[in-house]
Amino acid sequence: MSGAPGRALKGRRSMCGRCANMDAMAPTNNRYPVTLSDVASVDLPKENAGGSVLACLDLTTVPATPGCYLMRDRADKVIYVGKAKHLRNRLRTYVNDQDSRHMVKFLAQRLARVEFLITTTEKEALLLENSLIKEHRPRYNVRLRDDKTYVSVRLAVQEAFPRLMVVRRHRRDGACYFGPYSSAQAVRETLRTINRVFPLRKCSDSVMRNRTRPCLYYQMGECLAPCVGLVDQETYRDVVKQVVMLLEGRDDQLEKLLLDEMNAQAAALEFEKAAVLRDRLQALRHTQERQRTVALHGAPDRDVFGLYEQGRYLEIMVLFYRGGKMLGGRAFSFVRTEMPREELFSSFLLQYYATTPSVPAEVLTPLELEDAEALASVLSDQRGSKVTIHAPQRGEKRALVEIASRNARSSFEEKRLSERAHRDVLEQIRQALHLREIPARMECFDISTIQGEKAVGAMTTFTDGAPDKSRYRRYTIRQVQGQDDYAMLREVLLRRYRRGVEEHDLPNLSVVDGGKGQLNVALAVFKDLGIEDVAIVSIAKARSLREEGGHSPERFFVPGRKNPIILPQDSPVVHTLARLRDEAHRFGITYHRLRRTRSTVRTRLTEIPGVGAKRAKKLLTKLGSAARIAQASEEQIAAVPGFSASLAKTIKTYFDAAKMQADQREDS
Repeated sequence: MSGAPGRALKGRRSMCGRCANMDAMAPTNNRYPVTLSDVASVDLPKENAGGSVLACLDLTTVPATPGCYLMRDRADKVIYVGKAKHLRNRLRTYVNDQDSRHMVKFLAQRLARVEFLITTTEKEALLLENSLIKEHRPRYNVRLRDDKTYVSVRLAVQEAFPRLMVVRRHRRDGACYFGPYSSAQAVRETLRTINRVFPLRKCSDSVMRNRTRPCLYYQMGECLAPCVGLVDQETYRDVVKQVVMLLEGRDDQLEKLLLDEMNAQAAALEFEKAAVLRDRLQALRHTQERQRTVALHGAPDRDVFGLYEQGRYLEIMVLFYRGGKMLGGRAFSFVRTEMPREELFSSFLLQYYATTPSVPAEVLTPLELEDAEALASVLSDQRGSKVTIHAPQRGEKRALVEIASRNARSSFEEKRLSERAHRDVLEQIRQALHLREIPARMECFDISTIQGEKAVGAMTTFTDGAPDKSRYRRYTIRQVQGQDDYAMLREVLLRRYRRGVEEHDLPNLSVVDGGKGQLNVALAVFKDLGIEDVAIVSIAKARSLREEGGHSPERFFVPGRKNPIILPQDSPVVHTLARLRDEAHRFGITYHRLRRTRSTVRTRLTEIPGVGAKRAKKLLTKLGSAARIAQASEEQIAAVPGFSASLAKTIKTYFDAAKMQADQREDS
């Protein structure tokens, strides 16, 4: 069964549990980031399905190599993915009932087939397991649902005049990256402080190339204006060096450097330059006083993980230490589904570092991991240098793990309190709107248009009282011409809920923005689709009544009731539903504005023969606006990458003709 190391995937073999007949099937598998040696599967007898199916497994058909095994149910759906240094030994623990994991009895009841993917090393098996979990999303494996990447600060020191940027990906482009940071808002606030103290440029490369005079930041003293040559590269590099020292946490060295330079400038009677350095030094000291944290001098960059469990719930906290200082942390919540915490934590680490922009030199964990060596090898490849994974038992490092674990417990308790508060609000919504069940999932719809032009629909979702942005949807209105809000809403609702019926994906409560008319549209759609178990409500926005000198509150219209339900305007029910409605309104307006912007570009530039969306973008980036393009010469247009002299002449002719027509209209 086992192939030679490094051999390409050669085929899939199907083996019955009671006989060893093997039928070769078509090869091909390029989905996984490892070289597979062989693939095989064992079909368990149908008559034993639901019983002790693992007892029929013939271990002689199981490869004695590293690899992964996929357990499938009777519907051929993958329900569990596991890895092993020795597949036959691992499956033997299942057959001989030696696996003490509580989840095994649930797997045995549903298991119908076992499939093997053989690798050459344990490290490859680890990578393959992660890929398979992402692809199949098995019920009994842990999945890192929150895959949001962290933000970092990028400084392209190789450029002549670099600037600070907030990014979410690290690239091997010669730039310096600082982070990761868990809060994008906090990072941007920090950069605003840095930009006030260290006057680096803020504008993009294209804006900088096209400026002819300094911007407002220069007049405010927050930019050195390299765009118009008011600073030489050497002076600018000195400021860049100071910013790097600050971001690396070398505050003491930076303070000494600024003090020495200030004294040197004062001794040379350059009092204006000395005053600038004095102000910069004072601002730095003020920032240090407000943001000083406990530092571990000489410590390598490290991530420290803590863990807290209560029943079947598990909270994992990671704290980031960079340059000896703690930059922040992030918590992750899991329902263990009977999985051992060691296996869960190991799977979590690999998925976590697949999305994080940087890997530190040291990872401290609260648990001893069986595959720590293979995982460290994977992370070392990702980092480009050695990474160690260690579960300290005593000393300073153990104290750091305990701090992370206490933070994990605190995060768990905060989330439980928040969940209880959300459940209480949802119960209040159920009672106020006379619903049959708690609206655990609520969807809200809104239409955004200007006199029927570029009309769009938006759907936002709240799950357990909080925004669930993975379920947000936006719709381009296709079937309605002109201004007909009711018809547009009907189109959006039909598209959403026709698919929802097919996929058995319906919410508990559907909310539409508007009054009784919008409610009746939703009721008609639900009747056409045969939906009976989804509650419907429409929400009419509060507004001022100028003619009466009064105020119309938020009103809720429900089926079977003539008058709206009016609740206390400061109640949690009104706040939650109004927030859901406002989020749909914001989401729809954003999409509508995007469509209008794209349309504007198309009507002015892409109507020109030979100019598509990409070339139009290049023109706007280089010259700034359609008006400046119209004023530009053929030579200036031809100088833009991707534009020839003949195309530049065509563009110039187009704008000249448009100007002539406009002049003629004015004369007439």
